[in-house]
Amino acid sequence: MLAFMSKEEIPLRKLFIEAPNSLLRMSLQGKNSPHRHGFGYTWKSEAGRMERRRYGQEDLARTPDSFPNQLQVITTLAIGHVRKASPMYRGRTTAREAHPFIAEGIVLAHNGTIHDAEHLDSGPGIDSQRLARWLARVWHPRTSEGLVHSFGELLRTVRDFTAINFLLTEGAHLYAFCCYTRNPDYYTLWYRANAGEVVVASEPVDRASNWQPLRNGELLLVRPDLQVEIRNISVDVPA
Repeated sequence: MLAFMSKEEIPLRKLFIEAPNSLLRMSLQGKNSPHRHGFGYTWKSEAGRMERRRYGQEDLARTPDSFPNQLQVITTLAIGHVRKASPMYRGRTTAREAHPFIAEGIVLAHNGTIHDAEHLDSGPGIDSQRLARWLARVWHPRTSEGLVHSFGELLRTVRDFTAINFLLTEGAHLYAFCCYTRNPDYYTLWYRANAGEVVVASEPVDRASNWQPLRNGELLLVRPDLQVEIRNISVDVPA
């Protein structure tokens, strides 16, 4: 998965398709590839709304070496995700299960499996959809402090998960959270902050030397002015 926030509008293609280790390349040749069970992205429109497009496994099968469209979008805020379905959800690979998910104004893309996601939400959908609805319900006020408090509650609510790595926005800020219980070489998140843009991705997308890893339990906050803050979530992560 990959997200960016920038001062000037940039094309999605720059990072999703054209970068040396683009989101497309990660989906085809990245860790534990291929990741081709679903593809989706959201972006901030000129009107300030978060727009979204999603595709299922059958859509990706028609373009085995690419994405279903050419991503002719320019924006200052975007989140993209190419899904590798957890074994328990391998039969659910339509566009409905493709990330990112939108719930009450928040946008979420998630990596990992939450085995006890029924503790979050009793409604339909895969674990990530339940997580999005839970966060939309619990994350109040919609501030970084409110989000830190919500994460503490989240990790008291679910105890059986591989990872709760995610990218999140409410349309103004960009958040990235790294939290895993196993496979630290797989459940990675990296970020780089330049003068004009901040990029967060599962793997570094280019050869820049300033990529930094998020450590287990760290929350990255990117403010509208592109100032970056790291918060450490002091919780008991299940072993």
